[in-house]
Amino acid sequence: MTNYLKLASWDVIGILGYLVLMLAVGFYFRKFGQKGLDNYFLAGRKLPGWVNGIASAATAMNGDVAPTYCGMTVVTGLFIYWFFISRFSLALMIAAVLFAVFWKKLNLFTSPEFYEIRFSGKLATTMRSWIAFRSAFISIVAWTGAGLLGLHKILNPTLGWSMTTTFSLIIPVTLLYVFLSGYIGVVSTDVIQTAVILISYVVLCVAVLIDFHGPTGLYQSLVATLGTDVVRWYPPSQNEMLGVVGVFAWMIGTAVGYGGDAAPMGGAMEGQRIFSCTNGREASKFYIWALVVLFVLLSLLTMPALGAMVRWPGLYTGEINKETAFGLLIGRYMPKGFLWLAIAGMAASIMSTIDSNLNFGSQVFVSDIYRRFIKRNQTDRHYLVVGRIVIFVITGLSILVATKATNVIDIAIFMLGLSSAELSANWAQWWWWRFNAKARVVASFCGPVIFILVGLMVNLGGYFVKK
Repeated sequence: MTNYLKLASWDVIGILGYLVLMLAVGFYFRKFGQKGLDNYFLAGRKLPGWVNGIASAATAMNGDVAPTYCGMTVVTGLFIYWFFISRFSLALMIAAVLFAVFWKKLNLFTSPEFYEIRFSGKLATTMRSWIAFRSAFISIVAWTGAGLLGLHKILNPTLGWSMTTTFSLIIPVTLLYVFLSGYIGVVSTDVIQTAVILISYVVLCVAVLIDFHGPTGLYQSLVATLGTDVVRWYPPSQNEMLGVVGVFAWMIGTAVGYGGDAAPMGGAMEGQRIFSCTNGREASKFYIWALVVLFVLLSLLTMPALGAMVRWPGLYTGEINKETAFGLLIGRYMPKGFLWLAIAGMAASIMSTIDSNLNFGSQVFVSDIYRRFIKRNQTDRHYLVVGRIVIFVITGLSILVATKATNVIDIAIFMLGLSSAELSANWAQWWWWRFNAKARVVASFCGPVIFILVGLMVNLGGYFVKK
């Protein structure tokens, strides 16, 4: 029989208090958000870079991040830092230095509008419409579904909550404050959620270090249990999960093309954040703040996972599912009276992703598809109603993804694979004047098709080998 953690009365009060605070923010900003499309989707274009940066970092800390990054840590070791250094550090700096100011100068309402400025004719219209459609109903749906699934993978083994219970607690609250306040409510709650995530990670990190009598004790325990390979500061030349080749591949793969498209299918959606900043300088600061906050959060998240390698060596050897590491840490180390904080932190991680995704998805659908092809010359009130309806559609599709998928990492790999062919095109459309609409369309449509076909061929090959 599984021993689930029990919530005390103060834990319930703490969780409910956090959820009420999120709703209060939504109600506070509801009048501002209802004044027009600029207010609802871009917060009046008056946000400072630090607010957008912190909000972006919170959005990146999706519900799948804790089980995924802790899972990667327990099968690698201390050099896991190289994964998130290669995953986003160079890419965000490139975007801050080379692209942020120019995106802001375009003064667009949505990032897909760029394609009708850069290109012309029917192909430009096709690109704008396709980018908007895939952002709203493919990319955002997949990443939101991954986050919901990741949260379930934590709360189910630790608290015994079913997927229905978890979703019933998180989704209605998020829907309501996004519905009421729009983007200003999204970034405001994201800043609060970042603080909640940060505090919960700090408490867990301190608890693990106390158990091992400090960093030195943790280091010595790792060496005694698993050897020196897991405490090296640099990645090994050969490692199934994260070798030197893998680090360079991640760094190049995520950096090439980054910033050239502010709504790529690989997960980022910075256009809305850039256009909501007050000026180009603040737009650049947004990327820098996001980089710093992400590094701090991921460092605090992965350090306790090193302790999990000692307490549950089966995580390292594969005898225990690596994605359960974070849940095991919560169950063993979260101090009495702080369980609510851990749950609130996990809720914050997915809510900060869902709220941003919902607002952005409805924005691009309304502006780049509905207002151009379905209902033109309507009032802002009409478009706000449509945008709010789309929020519910995206949520429903995301729940479907979460219920049908089994592994969080599979969703991430699939989405990154679909977007890989576009990476070089994202830079070419800015820096190479000969790069035309036909080339951009080929990169957007043919790349994903080839990726899917290759995947099918590999699966078929494996099937026949087993036969």
